[in-house]
Amino acid sequence: MSSYRLMFTGDVVTGFQRHEVIDRLASVLKQSPDEVRDTLFVGEPVEFKTVEAKSDADYWRRTFADAGALLIILPGDEDTPGGSRYAGADPASTNIEEPSPASVTARMGAVRRRNAAFMKLGGIAMVLALVIIVTAWLLP
Repeated sequence: MSSYRLMFTGDVVTGFQRHEVIDRLASVLKQSPDEVRDTLFVGEPVEFKTVEAKSDADYWRRTFADAGALLIILPGDEDTPGGSRYAGADPASTNIEEPSPASVTARMGAVRRRNAAFMKLGGIAMVLALVIIVTAWLLP
């Protein structure tokens, strides 16, 4: 039976802030934010857990993605040269998940507010351009 190593590299999903991710992971892992920061966000890849079933590995990958963190699944029965099992990971067998629908929904309000602001700025720019064009056309 094969096992799977779950590696956390400290990478945060696009659109999430590091402090938000730490708070969400603390909630999921039932730890304090300081414990999560000290154990997972150390500046180098950390082996979070080893699981036996692929479904368990997928569960943790989705859970981390929903919290805004990237978790890499590596085969657990392979040793790699150089002492760092993460450094020798085969990119083809590495499973990384970007945002899930739940993680996208979690930041939807901010995205909508940003898009509304861009729409207003675009409208202002269009009105300004129209005023300049009409003024230039009417004045000889």
